[in-house]
Amino acid sequence: MNRTILIIEDDPHIRLGLNKALEMEGYQVLTANNGEQGLWLAQTENPALIVVDIMMPKMNGFEVIAALRSEGNDTPLIVLSARVETQDKVRGLKLGADDYVEKPFALEELMARIERRLGSVTQQQVTFGDFNFDFKTECLSENGQTIVLSAKEIKLLQFMLQRVGQIVSREQIISAVWGGDYYGTDRTVDNFILGLRKKIGKGFLTTVRGMGYRFVTQP
Repeated sequence: MNRTILIIEDDPHIRLGLNKALEMEGYQVLTANNGEQGLWLAQTENPALIVVDIMMPKMNGFEVIAALRSEGNDTPLIVLSARVETQDKVRGLKLGADDYVEKPFALEELMARIERRLGSVTQQQVTFGDFNFDFKTECLSENGQTIVLSAKEIKLLQFMLQRVGQIVSREQIISAVWGGDYYGTDRTVDNFILGLRKKIGKGFLTTVRGMGYRFVTQP
């Protein structure tokens, strides 16, 4: 399943914030800080969805939309813009945008609109080795036998399973499992990784020195 989202946005704070939020939800993210770069990425990287600002250097969002649609590119496209006049919204939609979100925006609303276009990226079940994890019941089993996990171990395993093959930092893990207001240390993450490894083995949760951890389904 293609989980790649392209963000075309010249505001570095918005670009960085969206990048982090989408990666936390399991999406892979491409970013561009101007229209020309964004158009090139849209044409060459085949993203599943594009989020595009209107007022940008080199090539504005309207021009990006028009160029993509004129060449038959039907990738779902959400406009994110401070231009809230009705004529701007109408212009964007007529050019081929699928949705138009006004700035300032609520992150939860934008994420919901993205999920509505793409569907949730969360899988129902993941099998690795003799283990199976069911996201709906939050149950981990080995050869059909349930393995007891703490609440934090469940959140940690879910987070890693939604990012199989990706390197995730300790900071990302802390934010996802304990929340952004938690001020624990890297050692907290290491201890929980160690505890989870005791239950599923060392091979699935690998350490990437100086960067964090990676989950693999085939050690």
